[in-house]
Amino acid sequence: SGAPVPPGAPTAVTATVPVPGGTTNALANGNLLYLAGQQLQPDGYFSGYLSIMDTNAKQVTGSYPIADGTHTRMLFGDDNTLWVGSTLCTQGERYHQGDTTDLGCLTMFNTSTNSVTMIDSYKGDATGIAAVTGLHKVYTAEGGQVYIYNTTNGTTLDNSQVTVTGTAYDVAYMDAPSDDNNT
Repeated sequence: SGAPVPPGAPTAVTATVPVPGGTTNALANGNLLYLAGQQLQPDGYFSGYLSIMDTNAKQVTGSYPIADGTHTRMLFGDDNTLWVGSTLCTQGERYHQGDTTDLGCLTMFNTSTNSVTMIDSYKGDATGIAAVTGLHKVYTAEGGQVYIYNTTNGTTLDNSQVTVTGTAYDVAYMDAPSDDNNT
């Protein structure tokens, strides 16, 4: 027999909620669960989606297009932003359809306005994100290099003082107020 179930632990599934595009990554904020996934399109390619689930109501309250690919990184930043990074974004629907503006692997989502900002052009897989809280910026690892973005509008900040020897796969904010930036 298995280990005893702790008091108050759920012992059975209480609800099944369909999520458009399924989920490869999730991040909670209070009773909201942000779910990143990919939805199969009629032509056989996948398109990235961010769905928001209200865990109290047990329902998806919105679904928004984000960068294609496998969403391996999600992190909250300043200015009510959620940053989502993916790998293999050029194998998705946008690249297949010939989109020339939204091919990057990084998305900024404003959680107060539910608006999506596709970040820049393709730089490579977005494999790392670290929010420098209080300074309105995030550092990312994209295509082996480090980039810096402003959380107020998603614009690129000067990274000329950042030197990478080799290939950057991840970034971390070592003096962050919490460990969230180091996952």
